[in-house]
Amino acid sequence: MDIESKKFLGQPKNFVSIFNALLFDGKQVLKPEYLKDENSELVMNVSSKHVDIIKRYEDGTYLDLFVIESQSYVDPSMVARVMEYESVARMRYIRQNFKKHIPMHTRLPMILTVVLYVGETKWNAAKRLSELEIIHPGFEDMFNEFKLNLIELNTNHKYNTGEKATQDFFDLLRMIYRKQILKEDLDREFNRDALYFAYVVTKNKELLNIYQKSEKGDVKVCRALDEMFEESTNKGIQMGIKQGIEQGIERGVKNTQIKIAIKMLVRNDQTLEEISEIVGLDLDALRELKKSI
Repeated sequence: MDIESKKFLGQPKNFVSIFNALLFDGKQVLKPEYLKDENSELVMNVSSKHVDIIKRYEDGTYLDLFVIESQSYVDPSMVARVMEYESVARMRYIRQNFKKHIPMHTRLPMILTVVLYVGETKWNAAKRLSELEIIHPGFEDMFNEFKLNLIELNTNHKYNTGEKATQDFFDLLRMIYRKQILKEDLDREFNRDALYFAYVVTKNKELLNIYQKSEKGDVKVCRALDEMFEESTNKGIQMGIKQGIEQGIERGVKNTQIKIAIKMLVRNDQTLEEISEIVGLDLDALRELKKSI
């Protein structure tokens, strides 16, 4: 995925849109024309440690080094890895620009790292250093906190990138992971590059099929995905009901309640507690039913 990640996210307008989404809710504060590719020894050193894309940003008043990482799996050590990347980058900058010591009042360029998590499973690793290290009582005030700038695309949170290509990519992943298409999106047209990158990330064959059938320009995707989700949901319902009946989950419960519960479980956009309250099944029954799907 690394090559396709660099090809899509490395485009200046796409690159800055990730940071605009996280920092400025999609407002075009950072401009792609101020981005510069960074080809120094610093990049060679840091990139060898799996940072995906590194660029410099300069608008005439300040110089920033932006690092963006695209993680396709949950890495328990990510918060420590990002700390290492930034420390390496700062020390490289100091060694390259100052012979012996940093002059008084010198300010170094800001280094900002964004972790773009494109995996389907929930991020359950540390987001802060304090969640990774043991902090003994009495040492809290001395502890230096460090937190990830993390974008998770499999949550209910909708990021606004302010750029069509990255917004289409973000929204496609949310649709696929949630298996749900909103009515207002049925006739929406998606950026073709975003469509292909979403396929690379999710390995969804329907996306590849749509991409291969399309030519240049934007592509309608949602109706085909909606049909695929409906078919997948129906299969899940039928399989769940069959196995649910076999396991005796239906005892004392109407089949309509089971069908509704299974459909909600397949769509995976509500908690077990919420489903239990809606359909009237207890949590233990829902847990067993979920295992059978």
